[in-house]
Amino acid sequence: MRQIGLFITLVVATAALCAQPFPEPRAIRLNERVHVLLGPLQHANPQNQGYMVNSTLIIGDKGAILVDPGGTAEVGRHIASAVRRITDKPVTHVVNTHYHGDHYLGNQAFDGARIISSELCRKMVRETGEEWLRLMERLIGRALPETRPLPADIVYPEGAKAETFIHGVRLVFWVPRGSHTAGDLLLYLPDDKVLVAGDVLVNGVVPTFQDGFVKNWISTLEEIQALEAAYFVPGHGDLMNAAQVAELRAGIARFYSGVQQGFRSGQNEEQIRRSLDLSMWDKLERSYVIGRNVNRAYLEIEADSFDEELPDEVGR
Repeated sequence: MRQIGLFITLVVATAALCAQPFPEPRAIRLNERVHVLLGPLQHANPQNQGYMVNSTLIIGDKGAILVDPGGTAEVGRHIASAVRRITDKPVTHVVNTHYHGDHYLGNQAFDGARIISSELCRKMVRETGEEWLRLMERLIGRALPETRPLPADIVYPEGAKAETFIHGVRLVFWVPRGSHTAGDLLLYLPDDKVLVAGDVLVNGVVPTFQDGFVKNWISTLEEIQALEAAYFVPGHGDLMNAAQVAELRAGIARFYSGVQQGFRSGQNEEQIRRSLDLSMWDKLERSYVIGRNVNRAYLEIEADSFDEELPDEVGR
């Protein structure tokens, strides 16, 4: 009887959790065809049910394009409901900015839509999709039987800056060298002066280096600053302006330089972290990633140092 009672309690608790409503996105209209749906800042948890990402809706003459459909099939449907409140045109294309599950595991909520990503993102979705799904399940505390990783149909290679038109909207798909991840994809709308950057840009949260390439990231941010954009859509947090992009770049560059100086002076990672000025990041959301960021930057600097020390005949 106790086992039956426990089972019933678990079923009721699970049902209550599943019934918990998703947080509503904050919709911002940039112009008549570009709308941003700002999601929660916190990492995936039982309260937000895995909804933690910004999405961008681009409305063309015969259909719509959605960038980053969220981290589960249910989150994708939640975002689809918000889209329907803005337009009755069908979402025919879904863009994935990178392979972290919170940005693409909602792909299947847009049945029939063509999925666009970088080549490397598609490769990583195929290789790590199940791992990201299991992680999302652990973070929100329940199984996600309806969610499965769906890789892209249309892909762009690293280095691409491909201009195309979809539903009459001019788009540039830009694949920089790996920055936040291997296979980031940025979407630039030159006629609307909008850049949708995925997690290459973040606002109000600490940038995550865990799968990143920090020196490349700094260079990509320099290129972003050179764009003629009025609106910068980050993967997480409020819309950004050019000054905030410059501030993010300066912060990452200062962090990297500090780790580099510590490495060259023989400090270990713990000593380096204590020596860094982290005042701009300590009070932000997700400050717990700072230790991982030190580790990633340290390993990148160490690898560069090893390459620099190779004799000429070995490097040939």
